[in-house]
Amino acid sequence: MIYGYKRFESEVKDVDKKQGIVTGYFSSFDVKDSDGDIIRQGAFKKSINEWFPKGRIKHLLNHDPRQALGKITELKEDSFGLYYESKIGSHALGQDFIKMVESDIVKEHSIGFNIVNERKSESGNELLDIKLFEGSSLTAWGANEYTPLVGMKSIDIQARVDRLKKLEKFVKSTDATDDTIELLLLEIKQLNQLIESLTSTAAAVNAPAEQKGEDVSAVSDAFDILLYRHFK
Repeated sequence: MIYGYKRFESEVKDVDKKQGIVTGYFSSFDVKDSDGDIIRQGAFKKSINEWFPKGRIKHLLNHDPRQALGKITELKEDSFGLYYESKIGSHALGQDFIKMVESDIVKEHSIGFNIVNERKSESGNELLDIKLFEGSSLTAWGANEYTPLVGMKSIDIQARVDRLKKLEKFVKSTDATDDTIELLLLEIKQLNQLIESLTSTAAAVNAPAEQKGEDVSAVSDAFDILLYRHFK
């Protein structure tokens, strides 16, 4: 791995479909992550001052350099985190991204970076200076190699079921491109597998075994129907 990645549950703040402008946060401050790292305010200051004016910080989808969403027009730190404003491109991927944002499909962000300066403290490993390469909008938990599915088993199953329903509704009605639909179908497949894994033991959820089996069956059937509809 050339540089590191960190995922954040910082959602898109706003979208202007007419202007093609999306705003949100790539990162948040003062929150300890699963690695024990805490990003402090000021960590992105040098990158913002030196790299951003040169257009060196990109807005990508799922950390894929082949999937640039648009141009970051504003990047700054505030008391919450690393705020961005992007002018999304008119290409198919950009328009699909706006549709996914409007439908609440895009839920998280992540950054690609190198650590320049850090400090150990009682609170954790404080990141004081970060060289930022890109900020990514993520289509899903586990839909790309940087947010692996294996780390999701402690997450509430109901949230995954709700996510699945939202994806199913979007895929059924959207006019997004086949590439985007295929990506979302992959997530449906992954969610299906995760729910099946979670419901394999009584400790995973507080629901009767009979109901768990019905939920898994319904998820599997939904995936098969969607797959047939779009790739027959």
